[in-house]
Amino acid sequence: MNIKIFLFLLLSAILINNVISIPRVELKLALVLEGRVDDLGINYIINQGVALTEADLKLSDVKVLSSIDSHDLTYDTIQSNIDRDGVQYNFFITSSKVHADAAIELAKKYSNVYFLVYGFFGNKELPKNVATYYDNPMSYFYMLGYIAGSFSENVGLVVPGPPVENYYTSNSFFAGIKAANKNSKLHVVATSSYDDDDTANGAAQMLLNPDLNINLVSTSQTNMLVPRLFFDKTLFALGSNGFPHSIIYGNKVLQSIVRDYSITFEHVTQLILNDTFVNNPVFYCDFHNGFYKFEDFSFLINKTQVDSINKELESLKAGNTPYLCDPIENGNCKTYDQAHEADIHPGINNLGYYAVPTVEVYSTKGINSTFISLSIIEIALCLIIALVVVIFFKDNLNIKYSTIPFCILLLLGVCLIGAAVFLWNYRYKNDSLCDSRIWMASIGYNLMIGLMIIKDTLIYLKFKKMVATKDTKISPVPISQVLMYFAPLMIIDIILLSIYSGIGEPAKLNDLGLDGIGKYEYTQNCVNNNKGNVVIYIILIFHGLQLLYGCFIAWKTRVVDLEEFVEVHDFATSIYLISFCSFIIIALMTGISSTSNKNTIISAAAIFTSFSCALIVFGSKFWKIYKPVEDDGLPQIKLKSKKDMSNSKSSKSVSASKSSAPADSPNTSALKSINMQAFVNPIESQSKAAANNEE
Repeated sequence: MNIKIFLFLLLSAILINNVISIPRVELKLALVLEGRVDDLGINYIINQGVALTEADLKLSDVKVLSSIDSHDLTYDTIQSNIDRDGVQYNFFITSSKVHADAAIELAKKYSNVYFLVYGFFGNKELPKNVATYYDNPMSYFYMLGYIAGSFSENVGLVVPGPPVENYYTSNSFFAGIKAANKNSKLHVVATSSYDDDDTANGAAQMLLNPDLNINLVSTSQTNMLVPRLFFDKTLFALGSNGFPHSIIYGNKVLQSIVRDYSITFEHVTQLILNDTFVNNPVFYCDFHNGFYKFEDFSFLINKTQVDSINKELESLKAGNTPYLCDPIENGNCKTYDQAHEADIHPGINNLGYYAVPTVEVYSTKGINSTFISLSIIEIALCLIIALVVVIFFKDNLNIKYSTIPFCILLLLGVCLIGAAVFLWNYRYKNDSLCDSRIWMASIGYNLMIGLMIIKDTLIYLKFKKMVATKDTKISPVPISQVLMYFAPLMIIDIILLSIYSGIGEPAKLNDLGLDGIGKYEYTQNCVNNNKGNVVIYIILIFHGLQLLYGCFIAWKTRVVDLEEFVEVHDFATSIYLISFCSFIIIALMTGISSTSNKNTIISAAAIFTSFSCALIVFGSKFWKIYKPVEDDGLPQIKLKSKKDMSNSKSSKSVSASKSSAPADSPNTSALKSINMQAFVNPIESQSKAAANNEE
């Protein structure tokens, strides 16, 4: 009877278990690595953690995505493995802070895909399908320091240093050294990188200085270049990037802190498989949960030292945090955040940053000198033209109908463009120069193009009104009217340029390795941020719209045939020239990646368009002053100055009195103007004369 009851209960349990068991999720896991999987360092050990997870949990489909070292590459790589045909991965593990933002963005987009993201996010709200993990480098650097202090009295450490990594690793290492041996000294060199071989090599050479007498080194870097250089000198090292280095380098590695990522990966994977993944799981990695482990000690560490080290390790596992306290001033302890942001401890011998010496390359000297010379010539010529106009020809009709202020402002615009070209090609750049050249170029073109299109418009409207009303009175367009309509254009330009200076962060940058030069050779260039690029595009669109309208009004003013307003045709030629050059420049710039070539194109276009416009507008005026005849196949008509017109009027009055003819009426001068234009536009002239006779 008891056997029957037992069998019944056993069968019931089996049936119930089959009914209520949760079906296993078909999980396809992809690991995202910043470096190569075979680096025998951090990436290797992370991959090993995934391999153990795959074996322990019997996952059927696991993939490793290597060398994913940027936000955009992370985003594109993960998305392609979610959306692609065939196998679609639904669980991604990231291994670096570089991947974090892209992974979270994709988690928001794909709610059915799980993410285990490396990094500490505090109280930041994350998508429900995201788990996070982070470790405590202060803890294991403290233990490495304790081992170092137990073995040596002169220890070296290579770290990236701020802003790549704050000095919390150095300070924790120093605290460990002092906890083991108050007499030990720490010497630190920063390299601004986790994995740059050139700076690491230079830092190692600094620490190998015989005067420092360093016989043990460790690093906060992803490779073992610095320790290898110490091994070559029969010196020793401590491994810090998670790999058990003694299996490669033997007992010269006194100890390595090994990381077991499988603990974290298996824990989160099991949550997904059991459908218990809720509330953004967070996994904290440290000695207490087996994430950090010691490998076997080198025989060079004696048993007494090993016992002391293990005792200190047990203290850390119990929750003590000696790395947060000052090793010299007892009782002066910080919070974790304060320790993370703290400056390097004053007790450390800070050897500073090592940087590979760089050399400036100035390969564009000939081109730059040419454009600087041309810009100076352009500015000088504009000043000469301005002086000639003001001093010698201020009473000439060509200048009077154009107005002196208008001519000066037009020449000022050309001068500003020349000054911008000068700054564009000046070798010794600074932040102010980089900002000023954009201002000068934009305001220069605004003056040159804006004034021409405004005056074109006013002349066209004036001419159209004269034809409509049959008005025979011709007078210059007042400069005040031109400036009134030009002012909004200048205000818009200044506002855009101010925004550029405010948010664009224009600055000088020594660009290393630019345009195919050596890795440690640089050229001086001006740069701005992405917001600055957007503002520059808006400024270009603003000037493009000016040119577009300029082409339209230039086409409309083709009918203006009054000699007093003949400059509209010079303006039209200038506008067409600038527009044509702009199309060529756009085509060239899109196909060129070299910064120096782009600068050459910009400078050449600026000099050509501004210089040509000045010559077209003022060359035409001076030609008419020199030879005041319109040579168009029609009878030649001379433009008369005010003095000539006065003399002509006096002689005609005398002649009229002798012939007993009636004196000139108030409209005589207008009629003379109409008669003069009869050769240019007979139909319009006749209509004006007829209208005058009717009056």
